[in-house]
Amino acid sequence: MANDLQNVNLAKLAQESLPAAVETFAPLNAFTTDFSPAIASSGASIGTRYVDALVGSNMAAGYVAAKEDVTYVPVTIPLDTWKGFTIGFTDLERSKAEFNLFDDFMVPGLEVCGSLMMTYVWNLVTAANFSASKVVTAANYDRDIVADLGGELTDLKNIKTGRSIVHNTSYYTSIVKSLNTAENPGMTADKTEAIAPRVAKFDLYESTLADSNSQNLAAFACQKSAICIAARSILVDDRVTAAGVSTATMIVPGLNLPVQLREWYDPNVGIQYLNMNVLWGAVRGKPTAGKRILSA
Repeated sequence: MANDLQNVNLAKLAQESLPAAVETFAPLNAFTTDFSPAIASSGASIGTRYVDALVGSNMAAGYVAAKEDVTYVPVTIPLDTWKGFTIGFTDLERSKAEFNLFDDFMVPGLEVCGSLMMTYVWNLVTAANFSASKVVTAANYDRDIVADLGGELTDLKNIKTGRSIVHNTSYYTSIVKSLNTAENPGMTADKTEAIAPRVAKFDLYESTLADSNSQNLAAFACQKSAICIAARSILVDDRVTAAGVSTATMIVPGLNLPVQLREWYDPNVGIQYLNMNVLWGAVRGKPTAGKRILSA
């Protein structure tokens, strides 16, 4: 029979952890995602696509499809990364203490999974993948700069919808501070929670994992097609459940990202285990769909 760690139902823990999961994985909303709880073997690939720039035609000739003006760019994403977080409690540890699994381990474990995934994706934001860049100091980074970035992405013939900017903490803080202006007086919910609202058709995200990539990178303005990510759930069959492993799949709202939870007890070593894992892959999509914001 499957074991429930500290008599806590794994599915219930997954449900209670959803708000933390939404916040942890939020920056991934900036990119094209193909997430599904369906099974896929590690090493398999997922095919997706993005639409390149379109050009209209003269309708006087009738309803003629402008095939020569349409470019549907295929993208293959290898599911080559399977990472997660595992923690174990010995019988002695469980005998001496009452652990609150949700408060003490679930949320930090999710943050580990989110950090592993975001770091992988952020490492794709390089000069080699996205040649366009703009140098702006944190002190000068404000809503006007964001509006300029919108125009610059449009000049690169990118779709105006589905745009986001992922920032490091300093640059995100600069945008938050720009709310404290004469034309935006008083206290608002955004000011109270230090949340930067949408600016110039961009969703704005902060990530402590948005490091410089050794290229003075401070933020990344993009349309969703800039980076393509895929994820699938890991196989659970009768042999897994017969071995006494309790499983649950957390589907992160908004993203549809599957995060698998596993819990089991090993009587040979007297340890109760909890694991969270994600199987994913990510590749650069449209090279002109992103612009790097550099600190120098």
